[in-house]
Amino acid sequence: MRNGGVCAVVVTYNRKDLLKKCIDGILAQKNASCDIVVVDNGSDDGTEELFKTVFSLNNIKYIKLDRNTGCAAGTSRGIKEAIISGHDYIWVMDDDVFPHEDALNQLLIADKELYGDWGILSGAAYWTDGSICESNRQKKTLFRFMKDKDYQKRFVKVRMVSLASMFISAKVVREVGLPISEYFIYTEDYEFCSRVGKKYPIYVVPACKVTHAMKVNRKASIVKDTSDRMYRYKTLYRNDVHCYRKLGIPGFAYLLAKFVYTFFSIVLSEREQKKEKINTLITGYIEGARFNPSIEKIDSAIVDFLQD
Repeated sequence: MRNGGVCAVVVTYNRKDLLKKCIDGILAQKNASCDIVVVDNGSDDGTEELFKTVFSLNNIKYIKLDRNTGCAAGTSRGIKEAIISGHDYIWVMDDDVFPHEDALNQLLIADKELYGDWGILSGAAYWTDGSICESNRQKKTLFRFMKDKDYQKRFVKVRMVSLASMFISAKVVREVGLPISEYFIYTEDYEFCSRVGKKYPIYVVPACKVTHAMKVNRKASIVKDTSDRMYRYKTLYRNDVHCYRKLGIPGFAYLLAKFVYTFFSIVLSEREQKKEKINTLITGYIEGARFNPSIEKIDSAIVDFLQD
């Protein structure tokens, strides 16, 4: 691993085939290159063998954790590793994200065109059929997502973006801290954006394109999902409440609107699991009201010492 430059961070858990395609895409970038940190959340599907054979390269660091710490903790660990290794920029993506061959170069071009005056750059994520990936539509305001026509622009200033091709600088992370590990899954990206956005602008760079190979092209929906995934939604609502309650009156307005919309969507659409889903919604909101996780900051003195 080298000092300076870009380091891609990918968190994975038991998705070896998708991960391989993701890493292949990063390695195939044209007119730009980067190191890679892969954080494995305790996979048991043979992922580790990939990095002993196929991806046994000097510019790839593979970190195997002994258990599934969640996407939030894995991402935080990977970003921290990239910064400690001396990289100036971190390119975060999910393990089922496949960057197009010019994606990184477009981010670096955008950095120059914006004169480095940005906190986060985000790429455009498409689904496997070529349409915009709905779960990765960036938020222009708390209530408004980007429209299809926005992806034809050079840059779009936004408020919140997902982890599908999130480009950040080590400098910004040192200032605002890492994504919150205790979130485990969901909303860690939006919460991180809320801290960055207080100091720096956040832009979407539509020319940076990735494909996000999700099973279905839709946002997380408790109404459409099955009972075996209810634990995910309790975590989602808990994290949402913690994230948005820190944004003052607009944040509380968003939480109220989301609660009312979700509650009546369940009541009007659900038949067999209505009680369970309403309980999940209410429990998540209650837990979020008292959820108080810590934000880990990177000690610049320690980083400087390790890099000397």
